[in-house]
Amino acid sequence: TDRVRLMPTVLLAPLRGAGVLAKQAATIDALSGGRLTLGLGVGAREDDFQFAPASFHNRGRRFEEQLELMKRVWSGQPVSGEVGPVGPPPARAGGPELLIGGYTPVSIRRVGRWGEGFITGGVRDSEQVRQLFDLAEESWRAEGREGRPRLVASLYYALGPNADRGGDYIRHYYSYFGPGADDMARSILSSPEAVDDLIRGFGDVGADEVVCWPTVAELDQVDRLAELVG
Repeated sequence: TDRVRLMPTVLLAPLRGAGVLAKQAATIDALSGGRLTLGLGVGAREDDFQFAPASFHNRGRRFEEQLELMKRVWSGQPVSGEVGPVGPPPARAGGPELLIGGYTPVSIRRVGRWGEGFITGGVRDSEQVRQLFDLAEESWRAEGREGRPRLVASLYYALGPNADRGGDYIRHYYSYFGPGADDMARSILSSPEAVDDLIRGFGDVGADEVVCWPTVAELDQVDRLAELVG
């Protein structure tokens, strides 16, 4: 392809080695001609870190150290006093576009210092998204940056005759939430009208882009969404 963008939403950086992650991202950015948008976050599931394995309790501090290192690698600076610059150089000067995801003020404030934008999780409430966007923009201004961050909202959906299966995925994936996973499963958007209303609501609160995640593993979900958004 020469037009479609590549955007993981999001990778959990503290599960990975920062140097290898920086090199992998730069390589994909170079191969795709600068079409990588890299979404990164710290993660909330302790079992992910037990599996990796990686430390769970200092993941926020390590994430910030990783961001510093990745920015150095992408700008062609030496990695350390012992290790020089590491390629390949990304196609985009300074590295791929970086979106930072999260729900807490601490995580969102990282946008101003390190990111080009902010990406939400699968939030159904457009007013909550407005509040998250406001935090991202405040962090941007606090760092004295010009313009505004890129703002990306995300939603889960399940359309068509198999829409009732969409909740099963959410219950499984978010089982660590306990009873809260059932509440999330029941709130999956399952009608074209509901999906369209939320996309418009995200636009009204300032989203530059909306990412739609199907929760039913069938290709018809993509086709149904395409018919909806035109």
